Formats: sequence, structure tokens, C-alpha cells
Amino acid sequence: MRRLSIKRKTVCLTRKSIGAALACLLGVHAVGAQEPEKVEEKSHLLPAAMGVRIDKSGNSWDIAADGSIGRVGSTMVNHGLALELNGQEFDSFQPLMTRDGREVVVFGKPMPHLPGVEVQRRVKLVDDLGALRYVEFFYNGSSREIVLDVFLKTNFSGNYQTFVSNRGRTEPLILEAGETGIVVSPSPGQANRAFLFNLVGSGAGLRPGISSQNRFGLTFQYRVSLESGESASLIHAVAQVAIPQNFDRQSLLALFDPYSLGGLAEKDDLDDWNELLVNLAGEIGAVKGDHLGLEALGVERDTRDVLAMGETTRLIGTAKGSEVVASGPYGEVSIPLRSVAAIVGDSGAGFEPSVYLRDGQIFSANLSLPGMSFSQTGGGKLEINASTLDRLVLGNAEADIDWRESGVAMIETYSGDRLRINDPEALKFIAITAWGELPIALNQLTWLEPIGRSGAGYMLELMDGTRCRVFLGRNKVSVDTDLLGNISISPVDLRRVTTLAERGQPKQIVQSGMRAAIRAAGGQVIVGNIGNTTLPLVSSGVLIDTPTSQIRQITRVEGTALSSGGMPEKSPHFEIERWDGGVLSGLIRLDELSMRVGGRNWKIPLEDIQEIDMPWPLPDHKSLEAIKKLITLLGSSEWDVREKATRELGAFGYLARPVLQRELATSGDPEVSRRLERILTNVN
Repeated sequence: MRRLSIKRKTVCLTRKSIGAALACLLGVHAVGAQEPEKVEEKSHLLPAAMGVRIDKSGNSWDIAADGSIGRVGSTMVNHGLALELNGQEFDSFQPLMTRDGREVVVFGKPMPHLPGVEVQRRVKLVDDLGALRYVEFFYNGSSREIVLDVFLKTNFSGNYQTFVSNRGRTEPLILEAGETGIVVSPSPGQANRAFLFNLVGSGAGLRPGISSQNRFGLTFQYRVSLESGESASLIHAVAQVAIPQNFDRQSLLALFDPYSLGGLAEKDDLDDWNELLVNLAGEIGAVKGDHLGLEALGVERDTRDVLAMGETTRLIGTAKGSEVVASGPYGEVSIPLRSVAAIVGDSGAGFEPSVYLRDGQIFSANLSLPGMSFSQTGGGKLEINASTLDRLVLGNAEADIDWRESGVAMIETYSGDRLRINDPEALKFIAITAWGELPIALNQLTWLEPIGRSGAGYMLELMDGTRCRVFLGRNKVSVDTDLLGNISISPVDLRRVTTLAERGQPKQIVQSGMRAAIRAAGGQVIVGNIGNTTLPLVSSGVLIDTPTSQIRQITRVEGTALSSGGMPEKSPHFEIERWDGGVLSGLIRLDELSMRVGGRNWKIPLEDIQEIDMPWPLPDHKSLEAIKKLITLLGSSEWDVREKATRELGAFGYLARPVLQRELATSGDPEVSRRLERILTNVN
């Protein structure tokens, strides 16, 4: 995975000259790489004349001063592609335009909740295609990393009928690999044209989310993370098209092809922006590793205290004081100096004022250091003030512990905080997946972290093996922390949750066999109870109803685009393996499977399913009693009795597996555990 390297581009944005900045925006290339006369030509912008623009196909476009689009005549969009960042609406200065009036450049006003962030929108009428091409440009001029939740909101003049992706998926919540956008069909009589939104490159690592507001509005969401001094851009397009009559894959691909984002970028000579167009790039940089720990301060730590100033100055001695008073977005707290491992003051270049605790916690805040001083080993005493302090790293001590010794989890924010959680009941929230809501409690969670460097949403893994992509919505997450008590964290600021549980890869998850496990695209695993009692499968033209209790495994072989009821549906080809050894192959005559997950009923489209491991069948009462009796004999003092019981339990095969697994989890006898493991190995 690569990180965005955009130093050459940020020069344009930080240059004070307005002409140079505009040249950077409209000329694409870095100013220094262009001939002076070409820069002057490309930077010549005029105050924008706002109003309706008409493309060669006869479509009307009303571009507003903030770059959004308004309704013209009977079009189905009432207010489209309004930009919102981290919950705040985008506001702009007077926009400019190119000489021909085809491209509007919108400069955003400063946002109080995002200091140092600069935003520009470029909206171009692509005359011959009947479309608008957008480039959203973001620059982080602050001194810290910032994560942006970018929302593009569209309201319609009435309820739309449906929307379909370019791959034929109906109303997806997340555009998966290969999907680039959606086409929104109006309700009968609402409008005579549909709206097509192209949102992402087919192979891009960043995948946008889509949410619906009661069928009269749609919101497209991206998450973009920027280091200090970094820039990134999003490219997307909207077009007015004839209402599709056929929703088969071939027709949809032909409909979307002219509006390919890669083609639009090439058409506008955006080659030099490829590394900035984060929703067009094939690979987005991964989330950084441990960038917050003491090691990041650049000071070698031993038994003595170190006062660091700049790159090279290191004073050795002893820090004295009673406490550190820290006041941050989650409250104020007084921390005894004996619990502190390091302090970063206001003069810490490249760091935010923070206090680092000896158990690994970090609190990013405004600091007060009453009565604190530093005595050098060779003589001399310095008063320490938070406003002038760079970094103070205190020496190793017995108080240094791993947070896991007393905590159950660590929660990390994008503001730089790491906060310990001691109570397994301290964190509960509702996650939103592509298939439904998923209630999460800390005692069920293994880990949660953002997807990639700029991916939309998070990936989480639960104790039962469930591993899926989720959104957290807009409700704040309430959590009881060791340092600050109960606090509320905005989903925009939540970065990661780490627990005591070991991380596992999806292929290594050992299911109990008591519930079904569905494996979906992107390494996702859904564990729950299948609601369907039978599966209707068409094999060689013959309909075969198979009870789910008789199915051992379902494997996707290939997918076929079909049409069901006039709407696009994808009915994949599956192979079903029965417990009795039989194998069936064909099309399952269902659009979706019903599944009970986390106390909620989910509907999972067949097109999302790659494989299903069904629950292991339970033995009848007579067999169950016989299995239990044989298990007790595994602990017999006589070797031949133990051997006979082992062989007879093995003869029960898969019927004994759930019972043997439960016994293995609770057995305290090493001999019994060894034999149970041997039997289960053979069964598996």
C-alpha cells in the first residue's frame, strides 16, 4: 500500500499569489513546471456569471454559487451535490469561471471547526456528454492530521423510484469493487430524464457509501484523511440520461461508459493529478501504524528524564512538580506527575500539546504545569512552562505498565487521544452494515479500525467470528474511560478500538458449528442463524427444494446477470453440498437469504454471498446421551477404556462435533482435552 506523495502539489496551494493559485487549480501542473505565458493564459479567470447553462444534448444545469445544482423546469433533482464536511455545510466566496463560462471555480470560506483546511470545488460542463464533472480539492494547512467526512447531498423533487449500480445491484449501501456509480430512476410522472452519478473508479481503494432519506434524497459519503501539508481530491460526475428500459448488465455498462471518471480525467488532462484523485487511484495508502507512541517523540528513553528542544538539544536531569492539568475536548483532568511518561508543550514542532501516561494512554489537550521545573544533572535549573515547552520525556519507572494489565480496551481518536477502558460494559453502539444494523457491545468486540487510509467506514471483528464493514452513523459514541469518566466521541473523530482479544484472519476463524457463517466480498464474515427453512435450487431445469438442515456447505461458482420482475437482479450459480454426501449445482431461486444476526433480521442478497458454512446438525436424544457417556470414559484410569471411547466417539463423526467442542472448551483434564482434540481433528 502506498502513501500519497503530494509535496509538488502543495506548493501551489500555499503560494500567496492568487494568480499562481489559480494557475495551479486550472492548469493542473505545478506552477514551476510551466512556461510563464502558459501560466498566465490558464490562470485568467473572470467573476462567474451564475445562471442556467445548456449542454449540446439540451439538458439544463443551474450551478449555484456553492457549486451545487438547482432545479430547472421538471427535472427530478431539486437541489443536488451540496457539499458538507464533518457535519458543516460548505460556504463559498464569489465563484470565478473560465472565459468560455464552461467551468466554475468555487473557493470555500474558512471553517471554524476545521481550522487550516482549504476547500475548492471545480464544476465543469462537459458539453458533448450532457454532464457536469466535479473535482473537490482539499488541503490540510493545519499542524496535525485531519480526517474529513465528505458528504454530497442530493434532494429530489419527489420520491424517486429506485437506483441501480452500473453492475446491476439494486440500491446498494456501499459501492463494491467494479462498481463506479448509480443511476436514479424517477417515479412515474415525476420527470422524463434519469440522473446518473459516477462516484468512484472501478478499482479504487476508497469506496463511497450511499444513504437514502425516505426516497426523496440520497447522500454520498467519502472519508479522506490528510496529514499536515497534504492535499487530496475527489472526482465525480452527474449526467442527465434517458430513463433506462433494460437493467441487464450489458445495457448498464454501456450507459455508464461515456461518463467514466478515468476518461473524464484524461479528457481534461488531469494526468498529473492521478496521485491526488483518491477515488480514482487503484491503491490507497494504508492506515499508519503506531504513530502516537513515545517512540514518535524522537527521544531515546532510559532511567533519566530528558528535556528535548528541537532536533538535537537534549538536556539530562530530573523533572519536579506535582501534577499536569490537562483541558481538552472531553473535559479537564489533573494527572499526578508520577503517572506521566512524557509531556509535549505548545512549542513541540509537529506535535499537538499532549500528556503521555505510563500505561500507554495519551490525552491531547491544553496543558498547565503548575510549579514544574527541570534540574540538570550537571547543575542549573529551568522553569517549565507549557507555552514554551517542546518535549519532556520522563525516565523509566516501576509505574510503567501495559494497559492490558488493568484495562479491557483502548480507544483511539483522530485528535491524538488514547484512552483506556476498564469496564467491559463501558462501550455500546449501533453499527450500520450493508445488510442491516448490528448492535455492538465491548465484551463482544475484538477490534474496530478504519478501512485503509481514506476508505469509507470501518472494519470490525466480533468474538463470534463476524467480520464486516460498517458505518457508525452520526450519533455520538458514549464510552466510560479510566481517565475522563463518561465521554461522548463523534464518529468522525473515532479512529480505532483495540481489545484484549487476539486478532484473527477470516480464514483462520474456527466456527463453533452452532450457527451459520456467510463469507462475503472483501473478507467479510457474517455469523448468525439462517431464517430460510428450505432453498429452492434449479438444476438442469429441475426445481429441487432442499431443507437447510440437510445442507453442509454452499459455494458460489459463478454469477449470471438475470432480470426479475423487470428489475435487475444477479442470480449467482451455486454448488450445494449435503450432509449425506450429495452435491447439487444450479441457480437458487431467491433474491436474498434471511439471517438473524445480533438480534436483528438481515436480508442478504445472493449476489453478496461467496460461501456459506451451515450449522452442524445436532444428534437426537439417544445419540446425545451415548456421546456424553463416552466423553466421561475419556478420563478413565484404564488405557483400553479410554482408547475404546475415543474410537466410538470418532464413529459418530460430525454429529458429535458441537458436543465435543463444548466439552473441550470447559475440560480441565489434559488427557481428556488431548483426546477430544484428536477426535475433532479427524472429524474436521
